[in-house]
Amino acid sequence: MRSRWILNLVLLLTVFLLGWAIRLELAATRIPPTLGGDDTSEPYLIEIARAGEPDIELERLLSGWRMRSPWDVDADPDRVAALLALREAPVLRSMPARAAALDELGLDPVSLRLRLDARDFVFGGTDPVSQLRYVGSEQLVHLIEDRFQHLLIAPPIDYVAPTPLPRGLDPAFGLLDDVPLSGDTLSRLGALVAERVEPAADALTGSTLELRTMEGTRLRYLVSEDGRRWSRPDLGLTYVLPQAPALVEDPDAIDPTPAETLPHPDAAPGVADETQGWLDAAGEGPDSAAPLDPDAPMGQLIDPEAPLSGELPLGPAPEVRLRPFDVLPAAPPESDHDPFEAGPEREPPEGFGLDPFAPDPDVP
Repeated sequence: MRSRWILNLVLLLTVFLLGWAIRLELAATRIPPTLGGDDTSEPYLIEIARAGEPDIELERLLSGWRMRSPWDVDADPDRVAALLALREAPVLRSMPARAAALDELGLDPVSLRLRLDARDFVFGGTDPVSQLRYVGSEQLVHLIEDRFQHLLIAPPIDYVAPTPLPRGLDPAFGLLDDVPLSGDTLSRLGALVAERVEPAADALTGSTLELRTMEGTRLRYLVSEDGRRWSRPDLGLTYVLPQAPALVEDPDAIDPTPAETLPHPDAAPGVADETQGWLDAAGEGPDSAAPLDPDAPMGQLIDPEAPLSGELPLGPAPEVRLRPFDVLPAAPPESDHDPFEAGPEREPPEGFGLDPFAPDPDVP
């Protein structure tokens, strides 16, 4: 009797497990596939190409997402995350691309393309009945919910990070109109977040703010009179802050950052010289017409970046020119006398011509 109860219990448990497995399988078949498919890895490159609009190029670095075009600036991580959520959009219906009228679906010619690494997604119009968006990818046309179009047609400035300071920048010294800022002020600048980013005005005015790092990086901003608008002239962007930060000055602060090396106005870029700062394209310094100081150390007269003599082609011997104040030493008078010939004016040394082994004549 007891064995029969155990057998019935085992059969009941088996039926329960089979029913649960069937239910899970049916539930899995009801889940629609996603636009990104099985690839769930985060891409390294994102490109948004729109007809008649500038392309947006984003790159994933170890420090975070960065925009490469149309500006080289930090990208907004929240905006990029919202865009990448498109890969999880459910595909409600699919059809082969060769069986669809691509021109009627807005997919030919292509006016909006999203590239994630090496995979392209082409976005067309919407279905007039279901209001679903047509998306072409890998020889298929999919229908998805129209929830991402505003991210794809947004202007590039919407993808710029709202932080005025670049990610990871640690300013060690700052100047506000040539007056040093306090250390507490510099430590608080990294936490600033703008409420919006907009194109900079054509004519920028305000106080000049310069931030310097120990690595030699220098950033310059123009801060408006109310302190809320921070403009980057090099990027053409303005960060509008919700409220003006306190910029406390410290005239006694000392600049610990390395000095900035500026090229000579007449020099070709990238050619440095330790003695006069920079060399021009001909290899001459700004004061090349002036004579060199003969008392200067030799290490200051040699270009360390110059090629070795063995790497230069052979040419004519160098021409030596005397300076006006140089005088040649007087040549010694010529004489026909042989210095090795004995003469009456020269007496032979004592003992010259005697045999050192001969017996002494004074000894008996």
